[in-house]
Amino acid sequence: MMKMPAALCGLLLLTSSAWAEQPAKLFYNSQTDFVEMSLALKAPGEPNPGYIGLSVVLSPEASARTAALSAQAMYQPLTIYLNGRPLSTATVRGVIDTGQLRLQIPKESLVEMMPSLMR
Repeated sequence: MMKMPAALCGLLLLTSSAWAEQPAKLFYNSQTDFVEMSLALKAPGEPNPGYIGLSVVLSPEASARTAALSAQAMYQPLTIYLNGRPLSTATVRGVIDTGQLRLQIPKESLVEMMPSLMR
């Protein structure tokens, strides 16, 4: 087995991380992109108790944008932003084309976000 110099190993790690895929970004504005919103402050069996569930129905334009971007980002990371704030990043496993989403908002961020959701 051939040993690789430490400097070369570091260069390979740096190079491979530089090629890492940056997440695609999907931006939503609650005023224009959501035609319906409802908050689930508490639900039985909630898997993420530190989060509040926000169920939304997307406008036709936002629904089309979501479907197109999720198709382009298949098997890649996608970060969802709401009113300018990042909510979450996940790997896209299928085209999001239902026109409905359930977003998770950290409880500590909800108080700050509430005014922008109420407009």
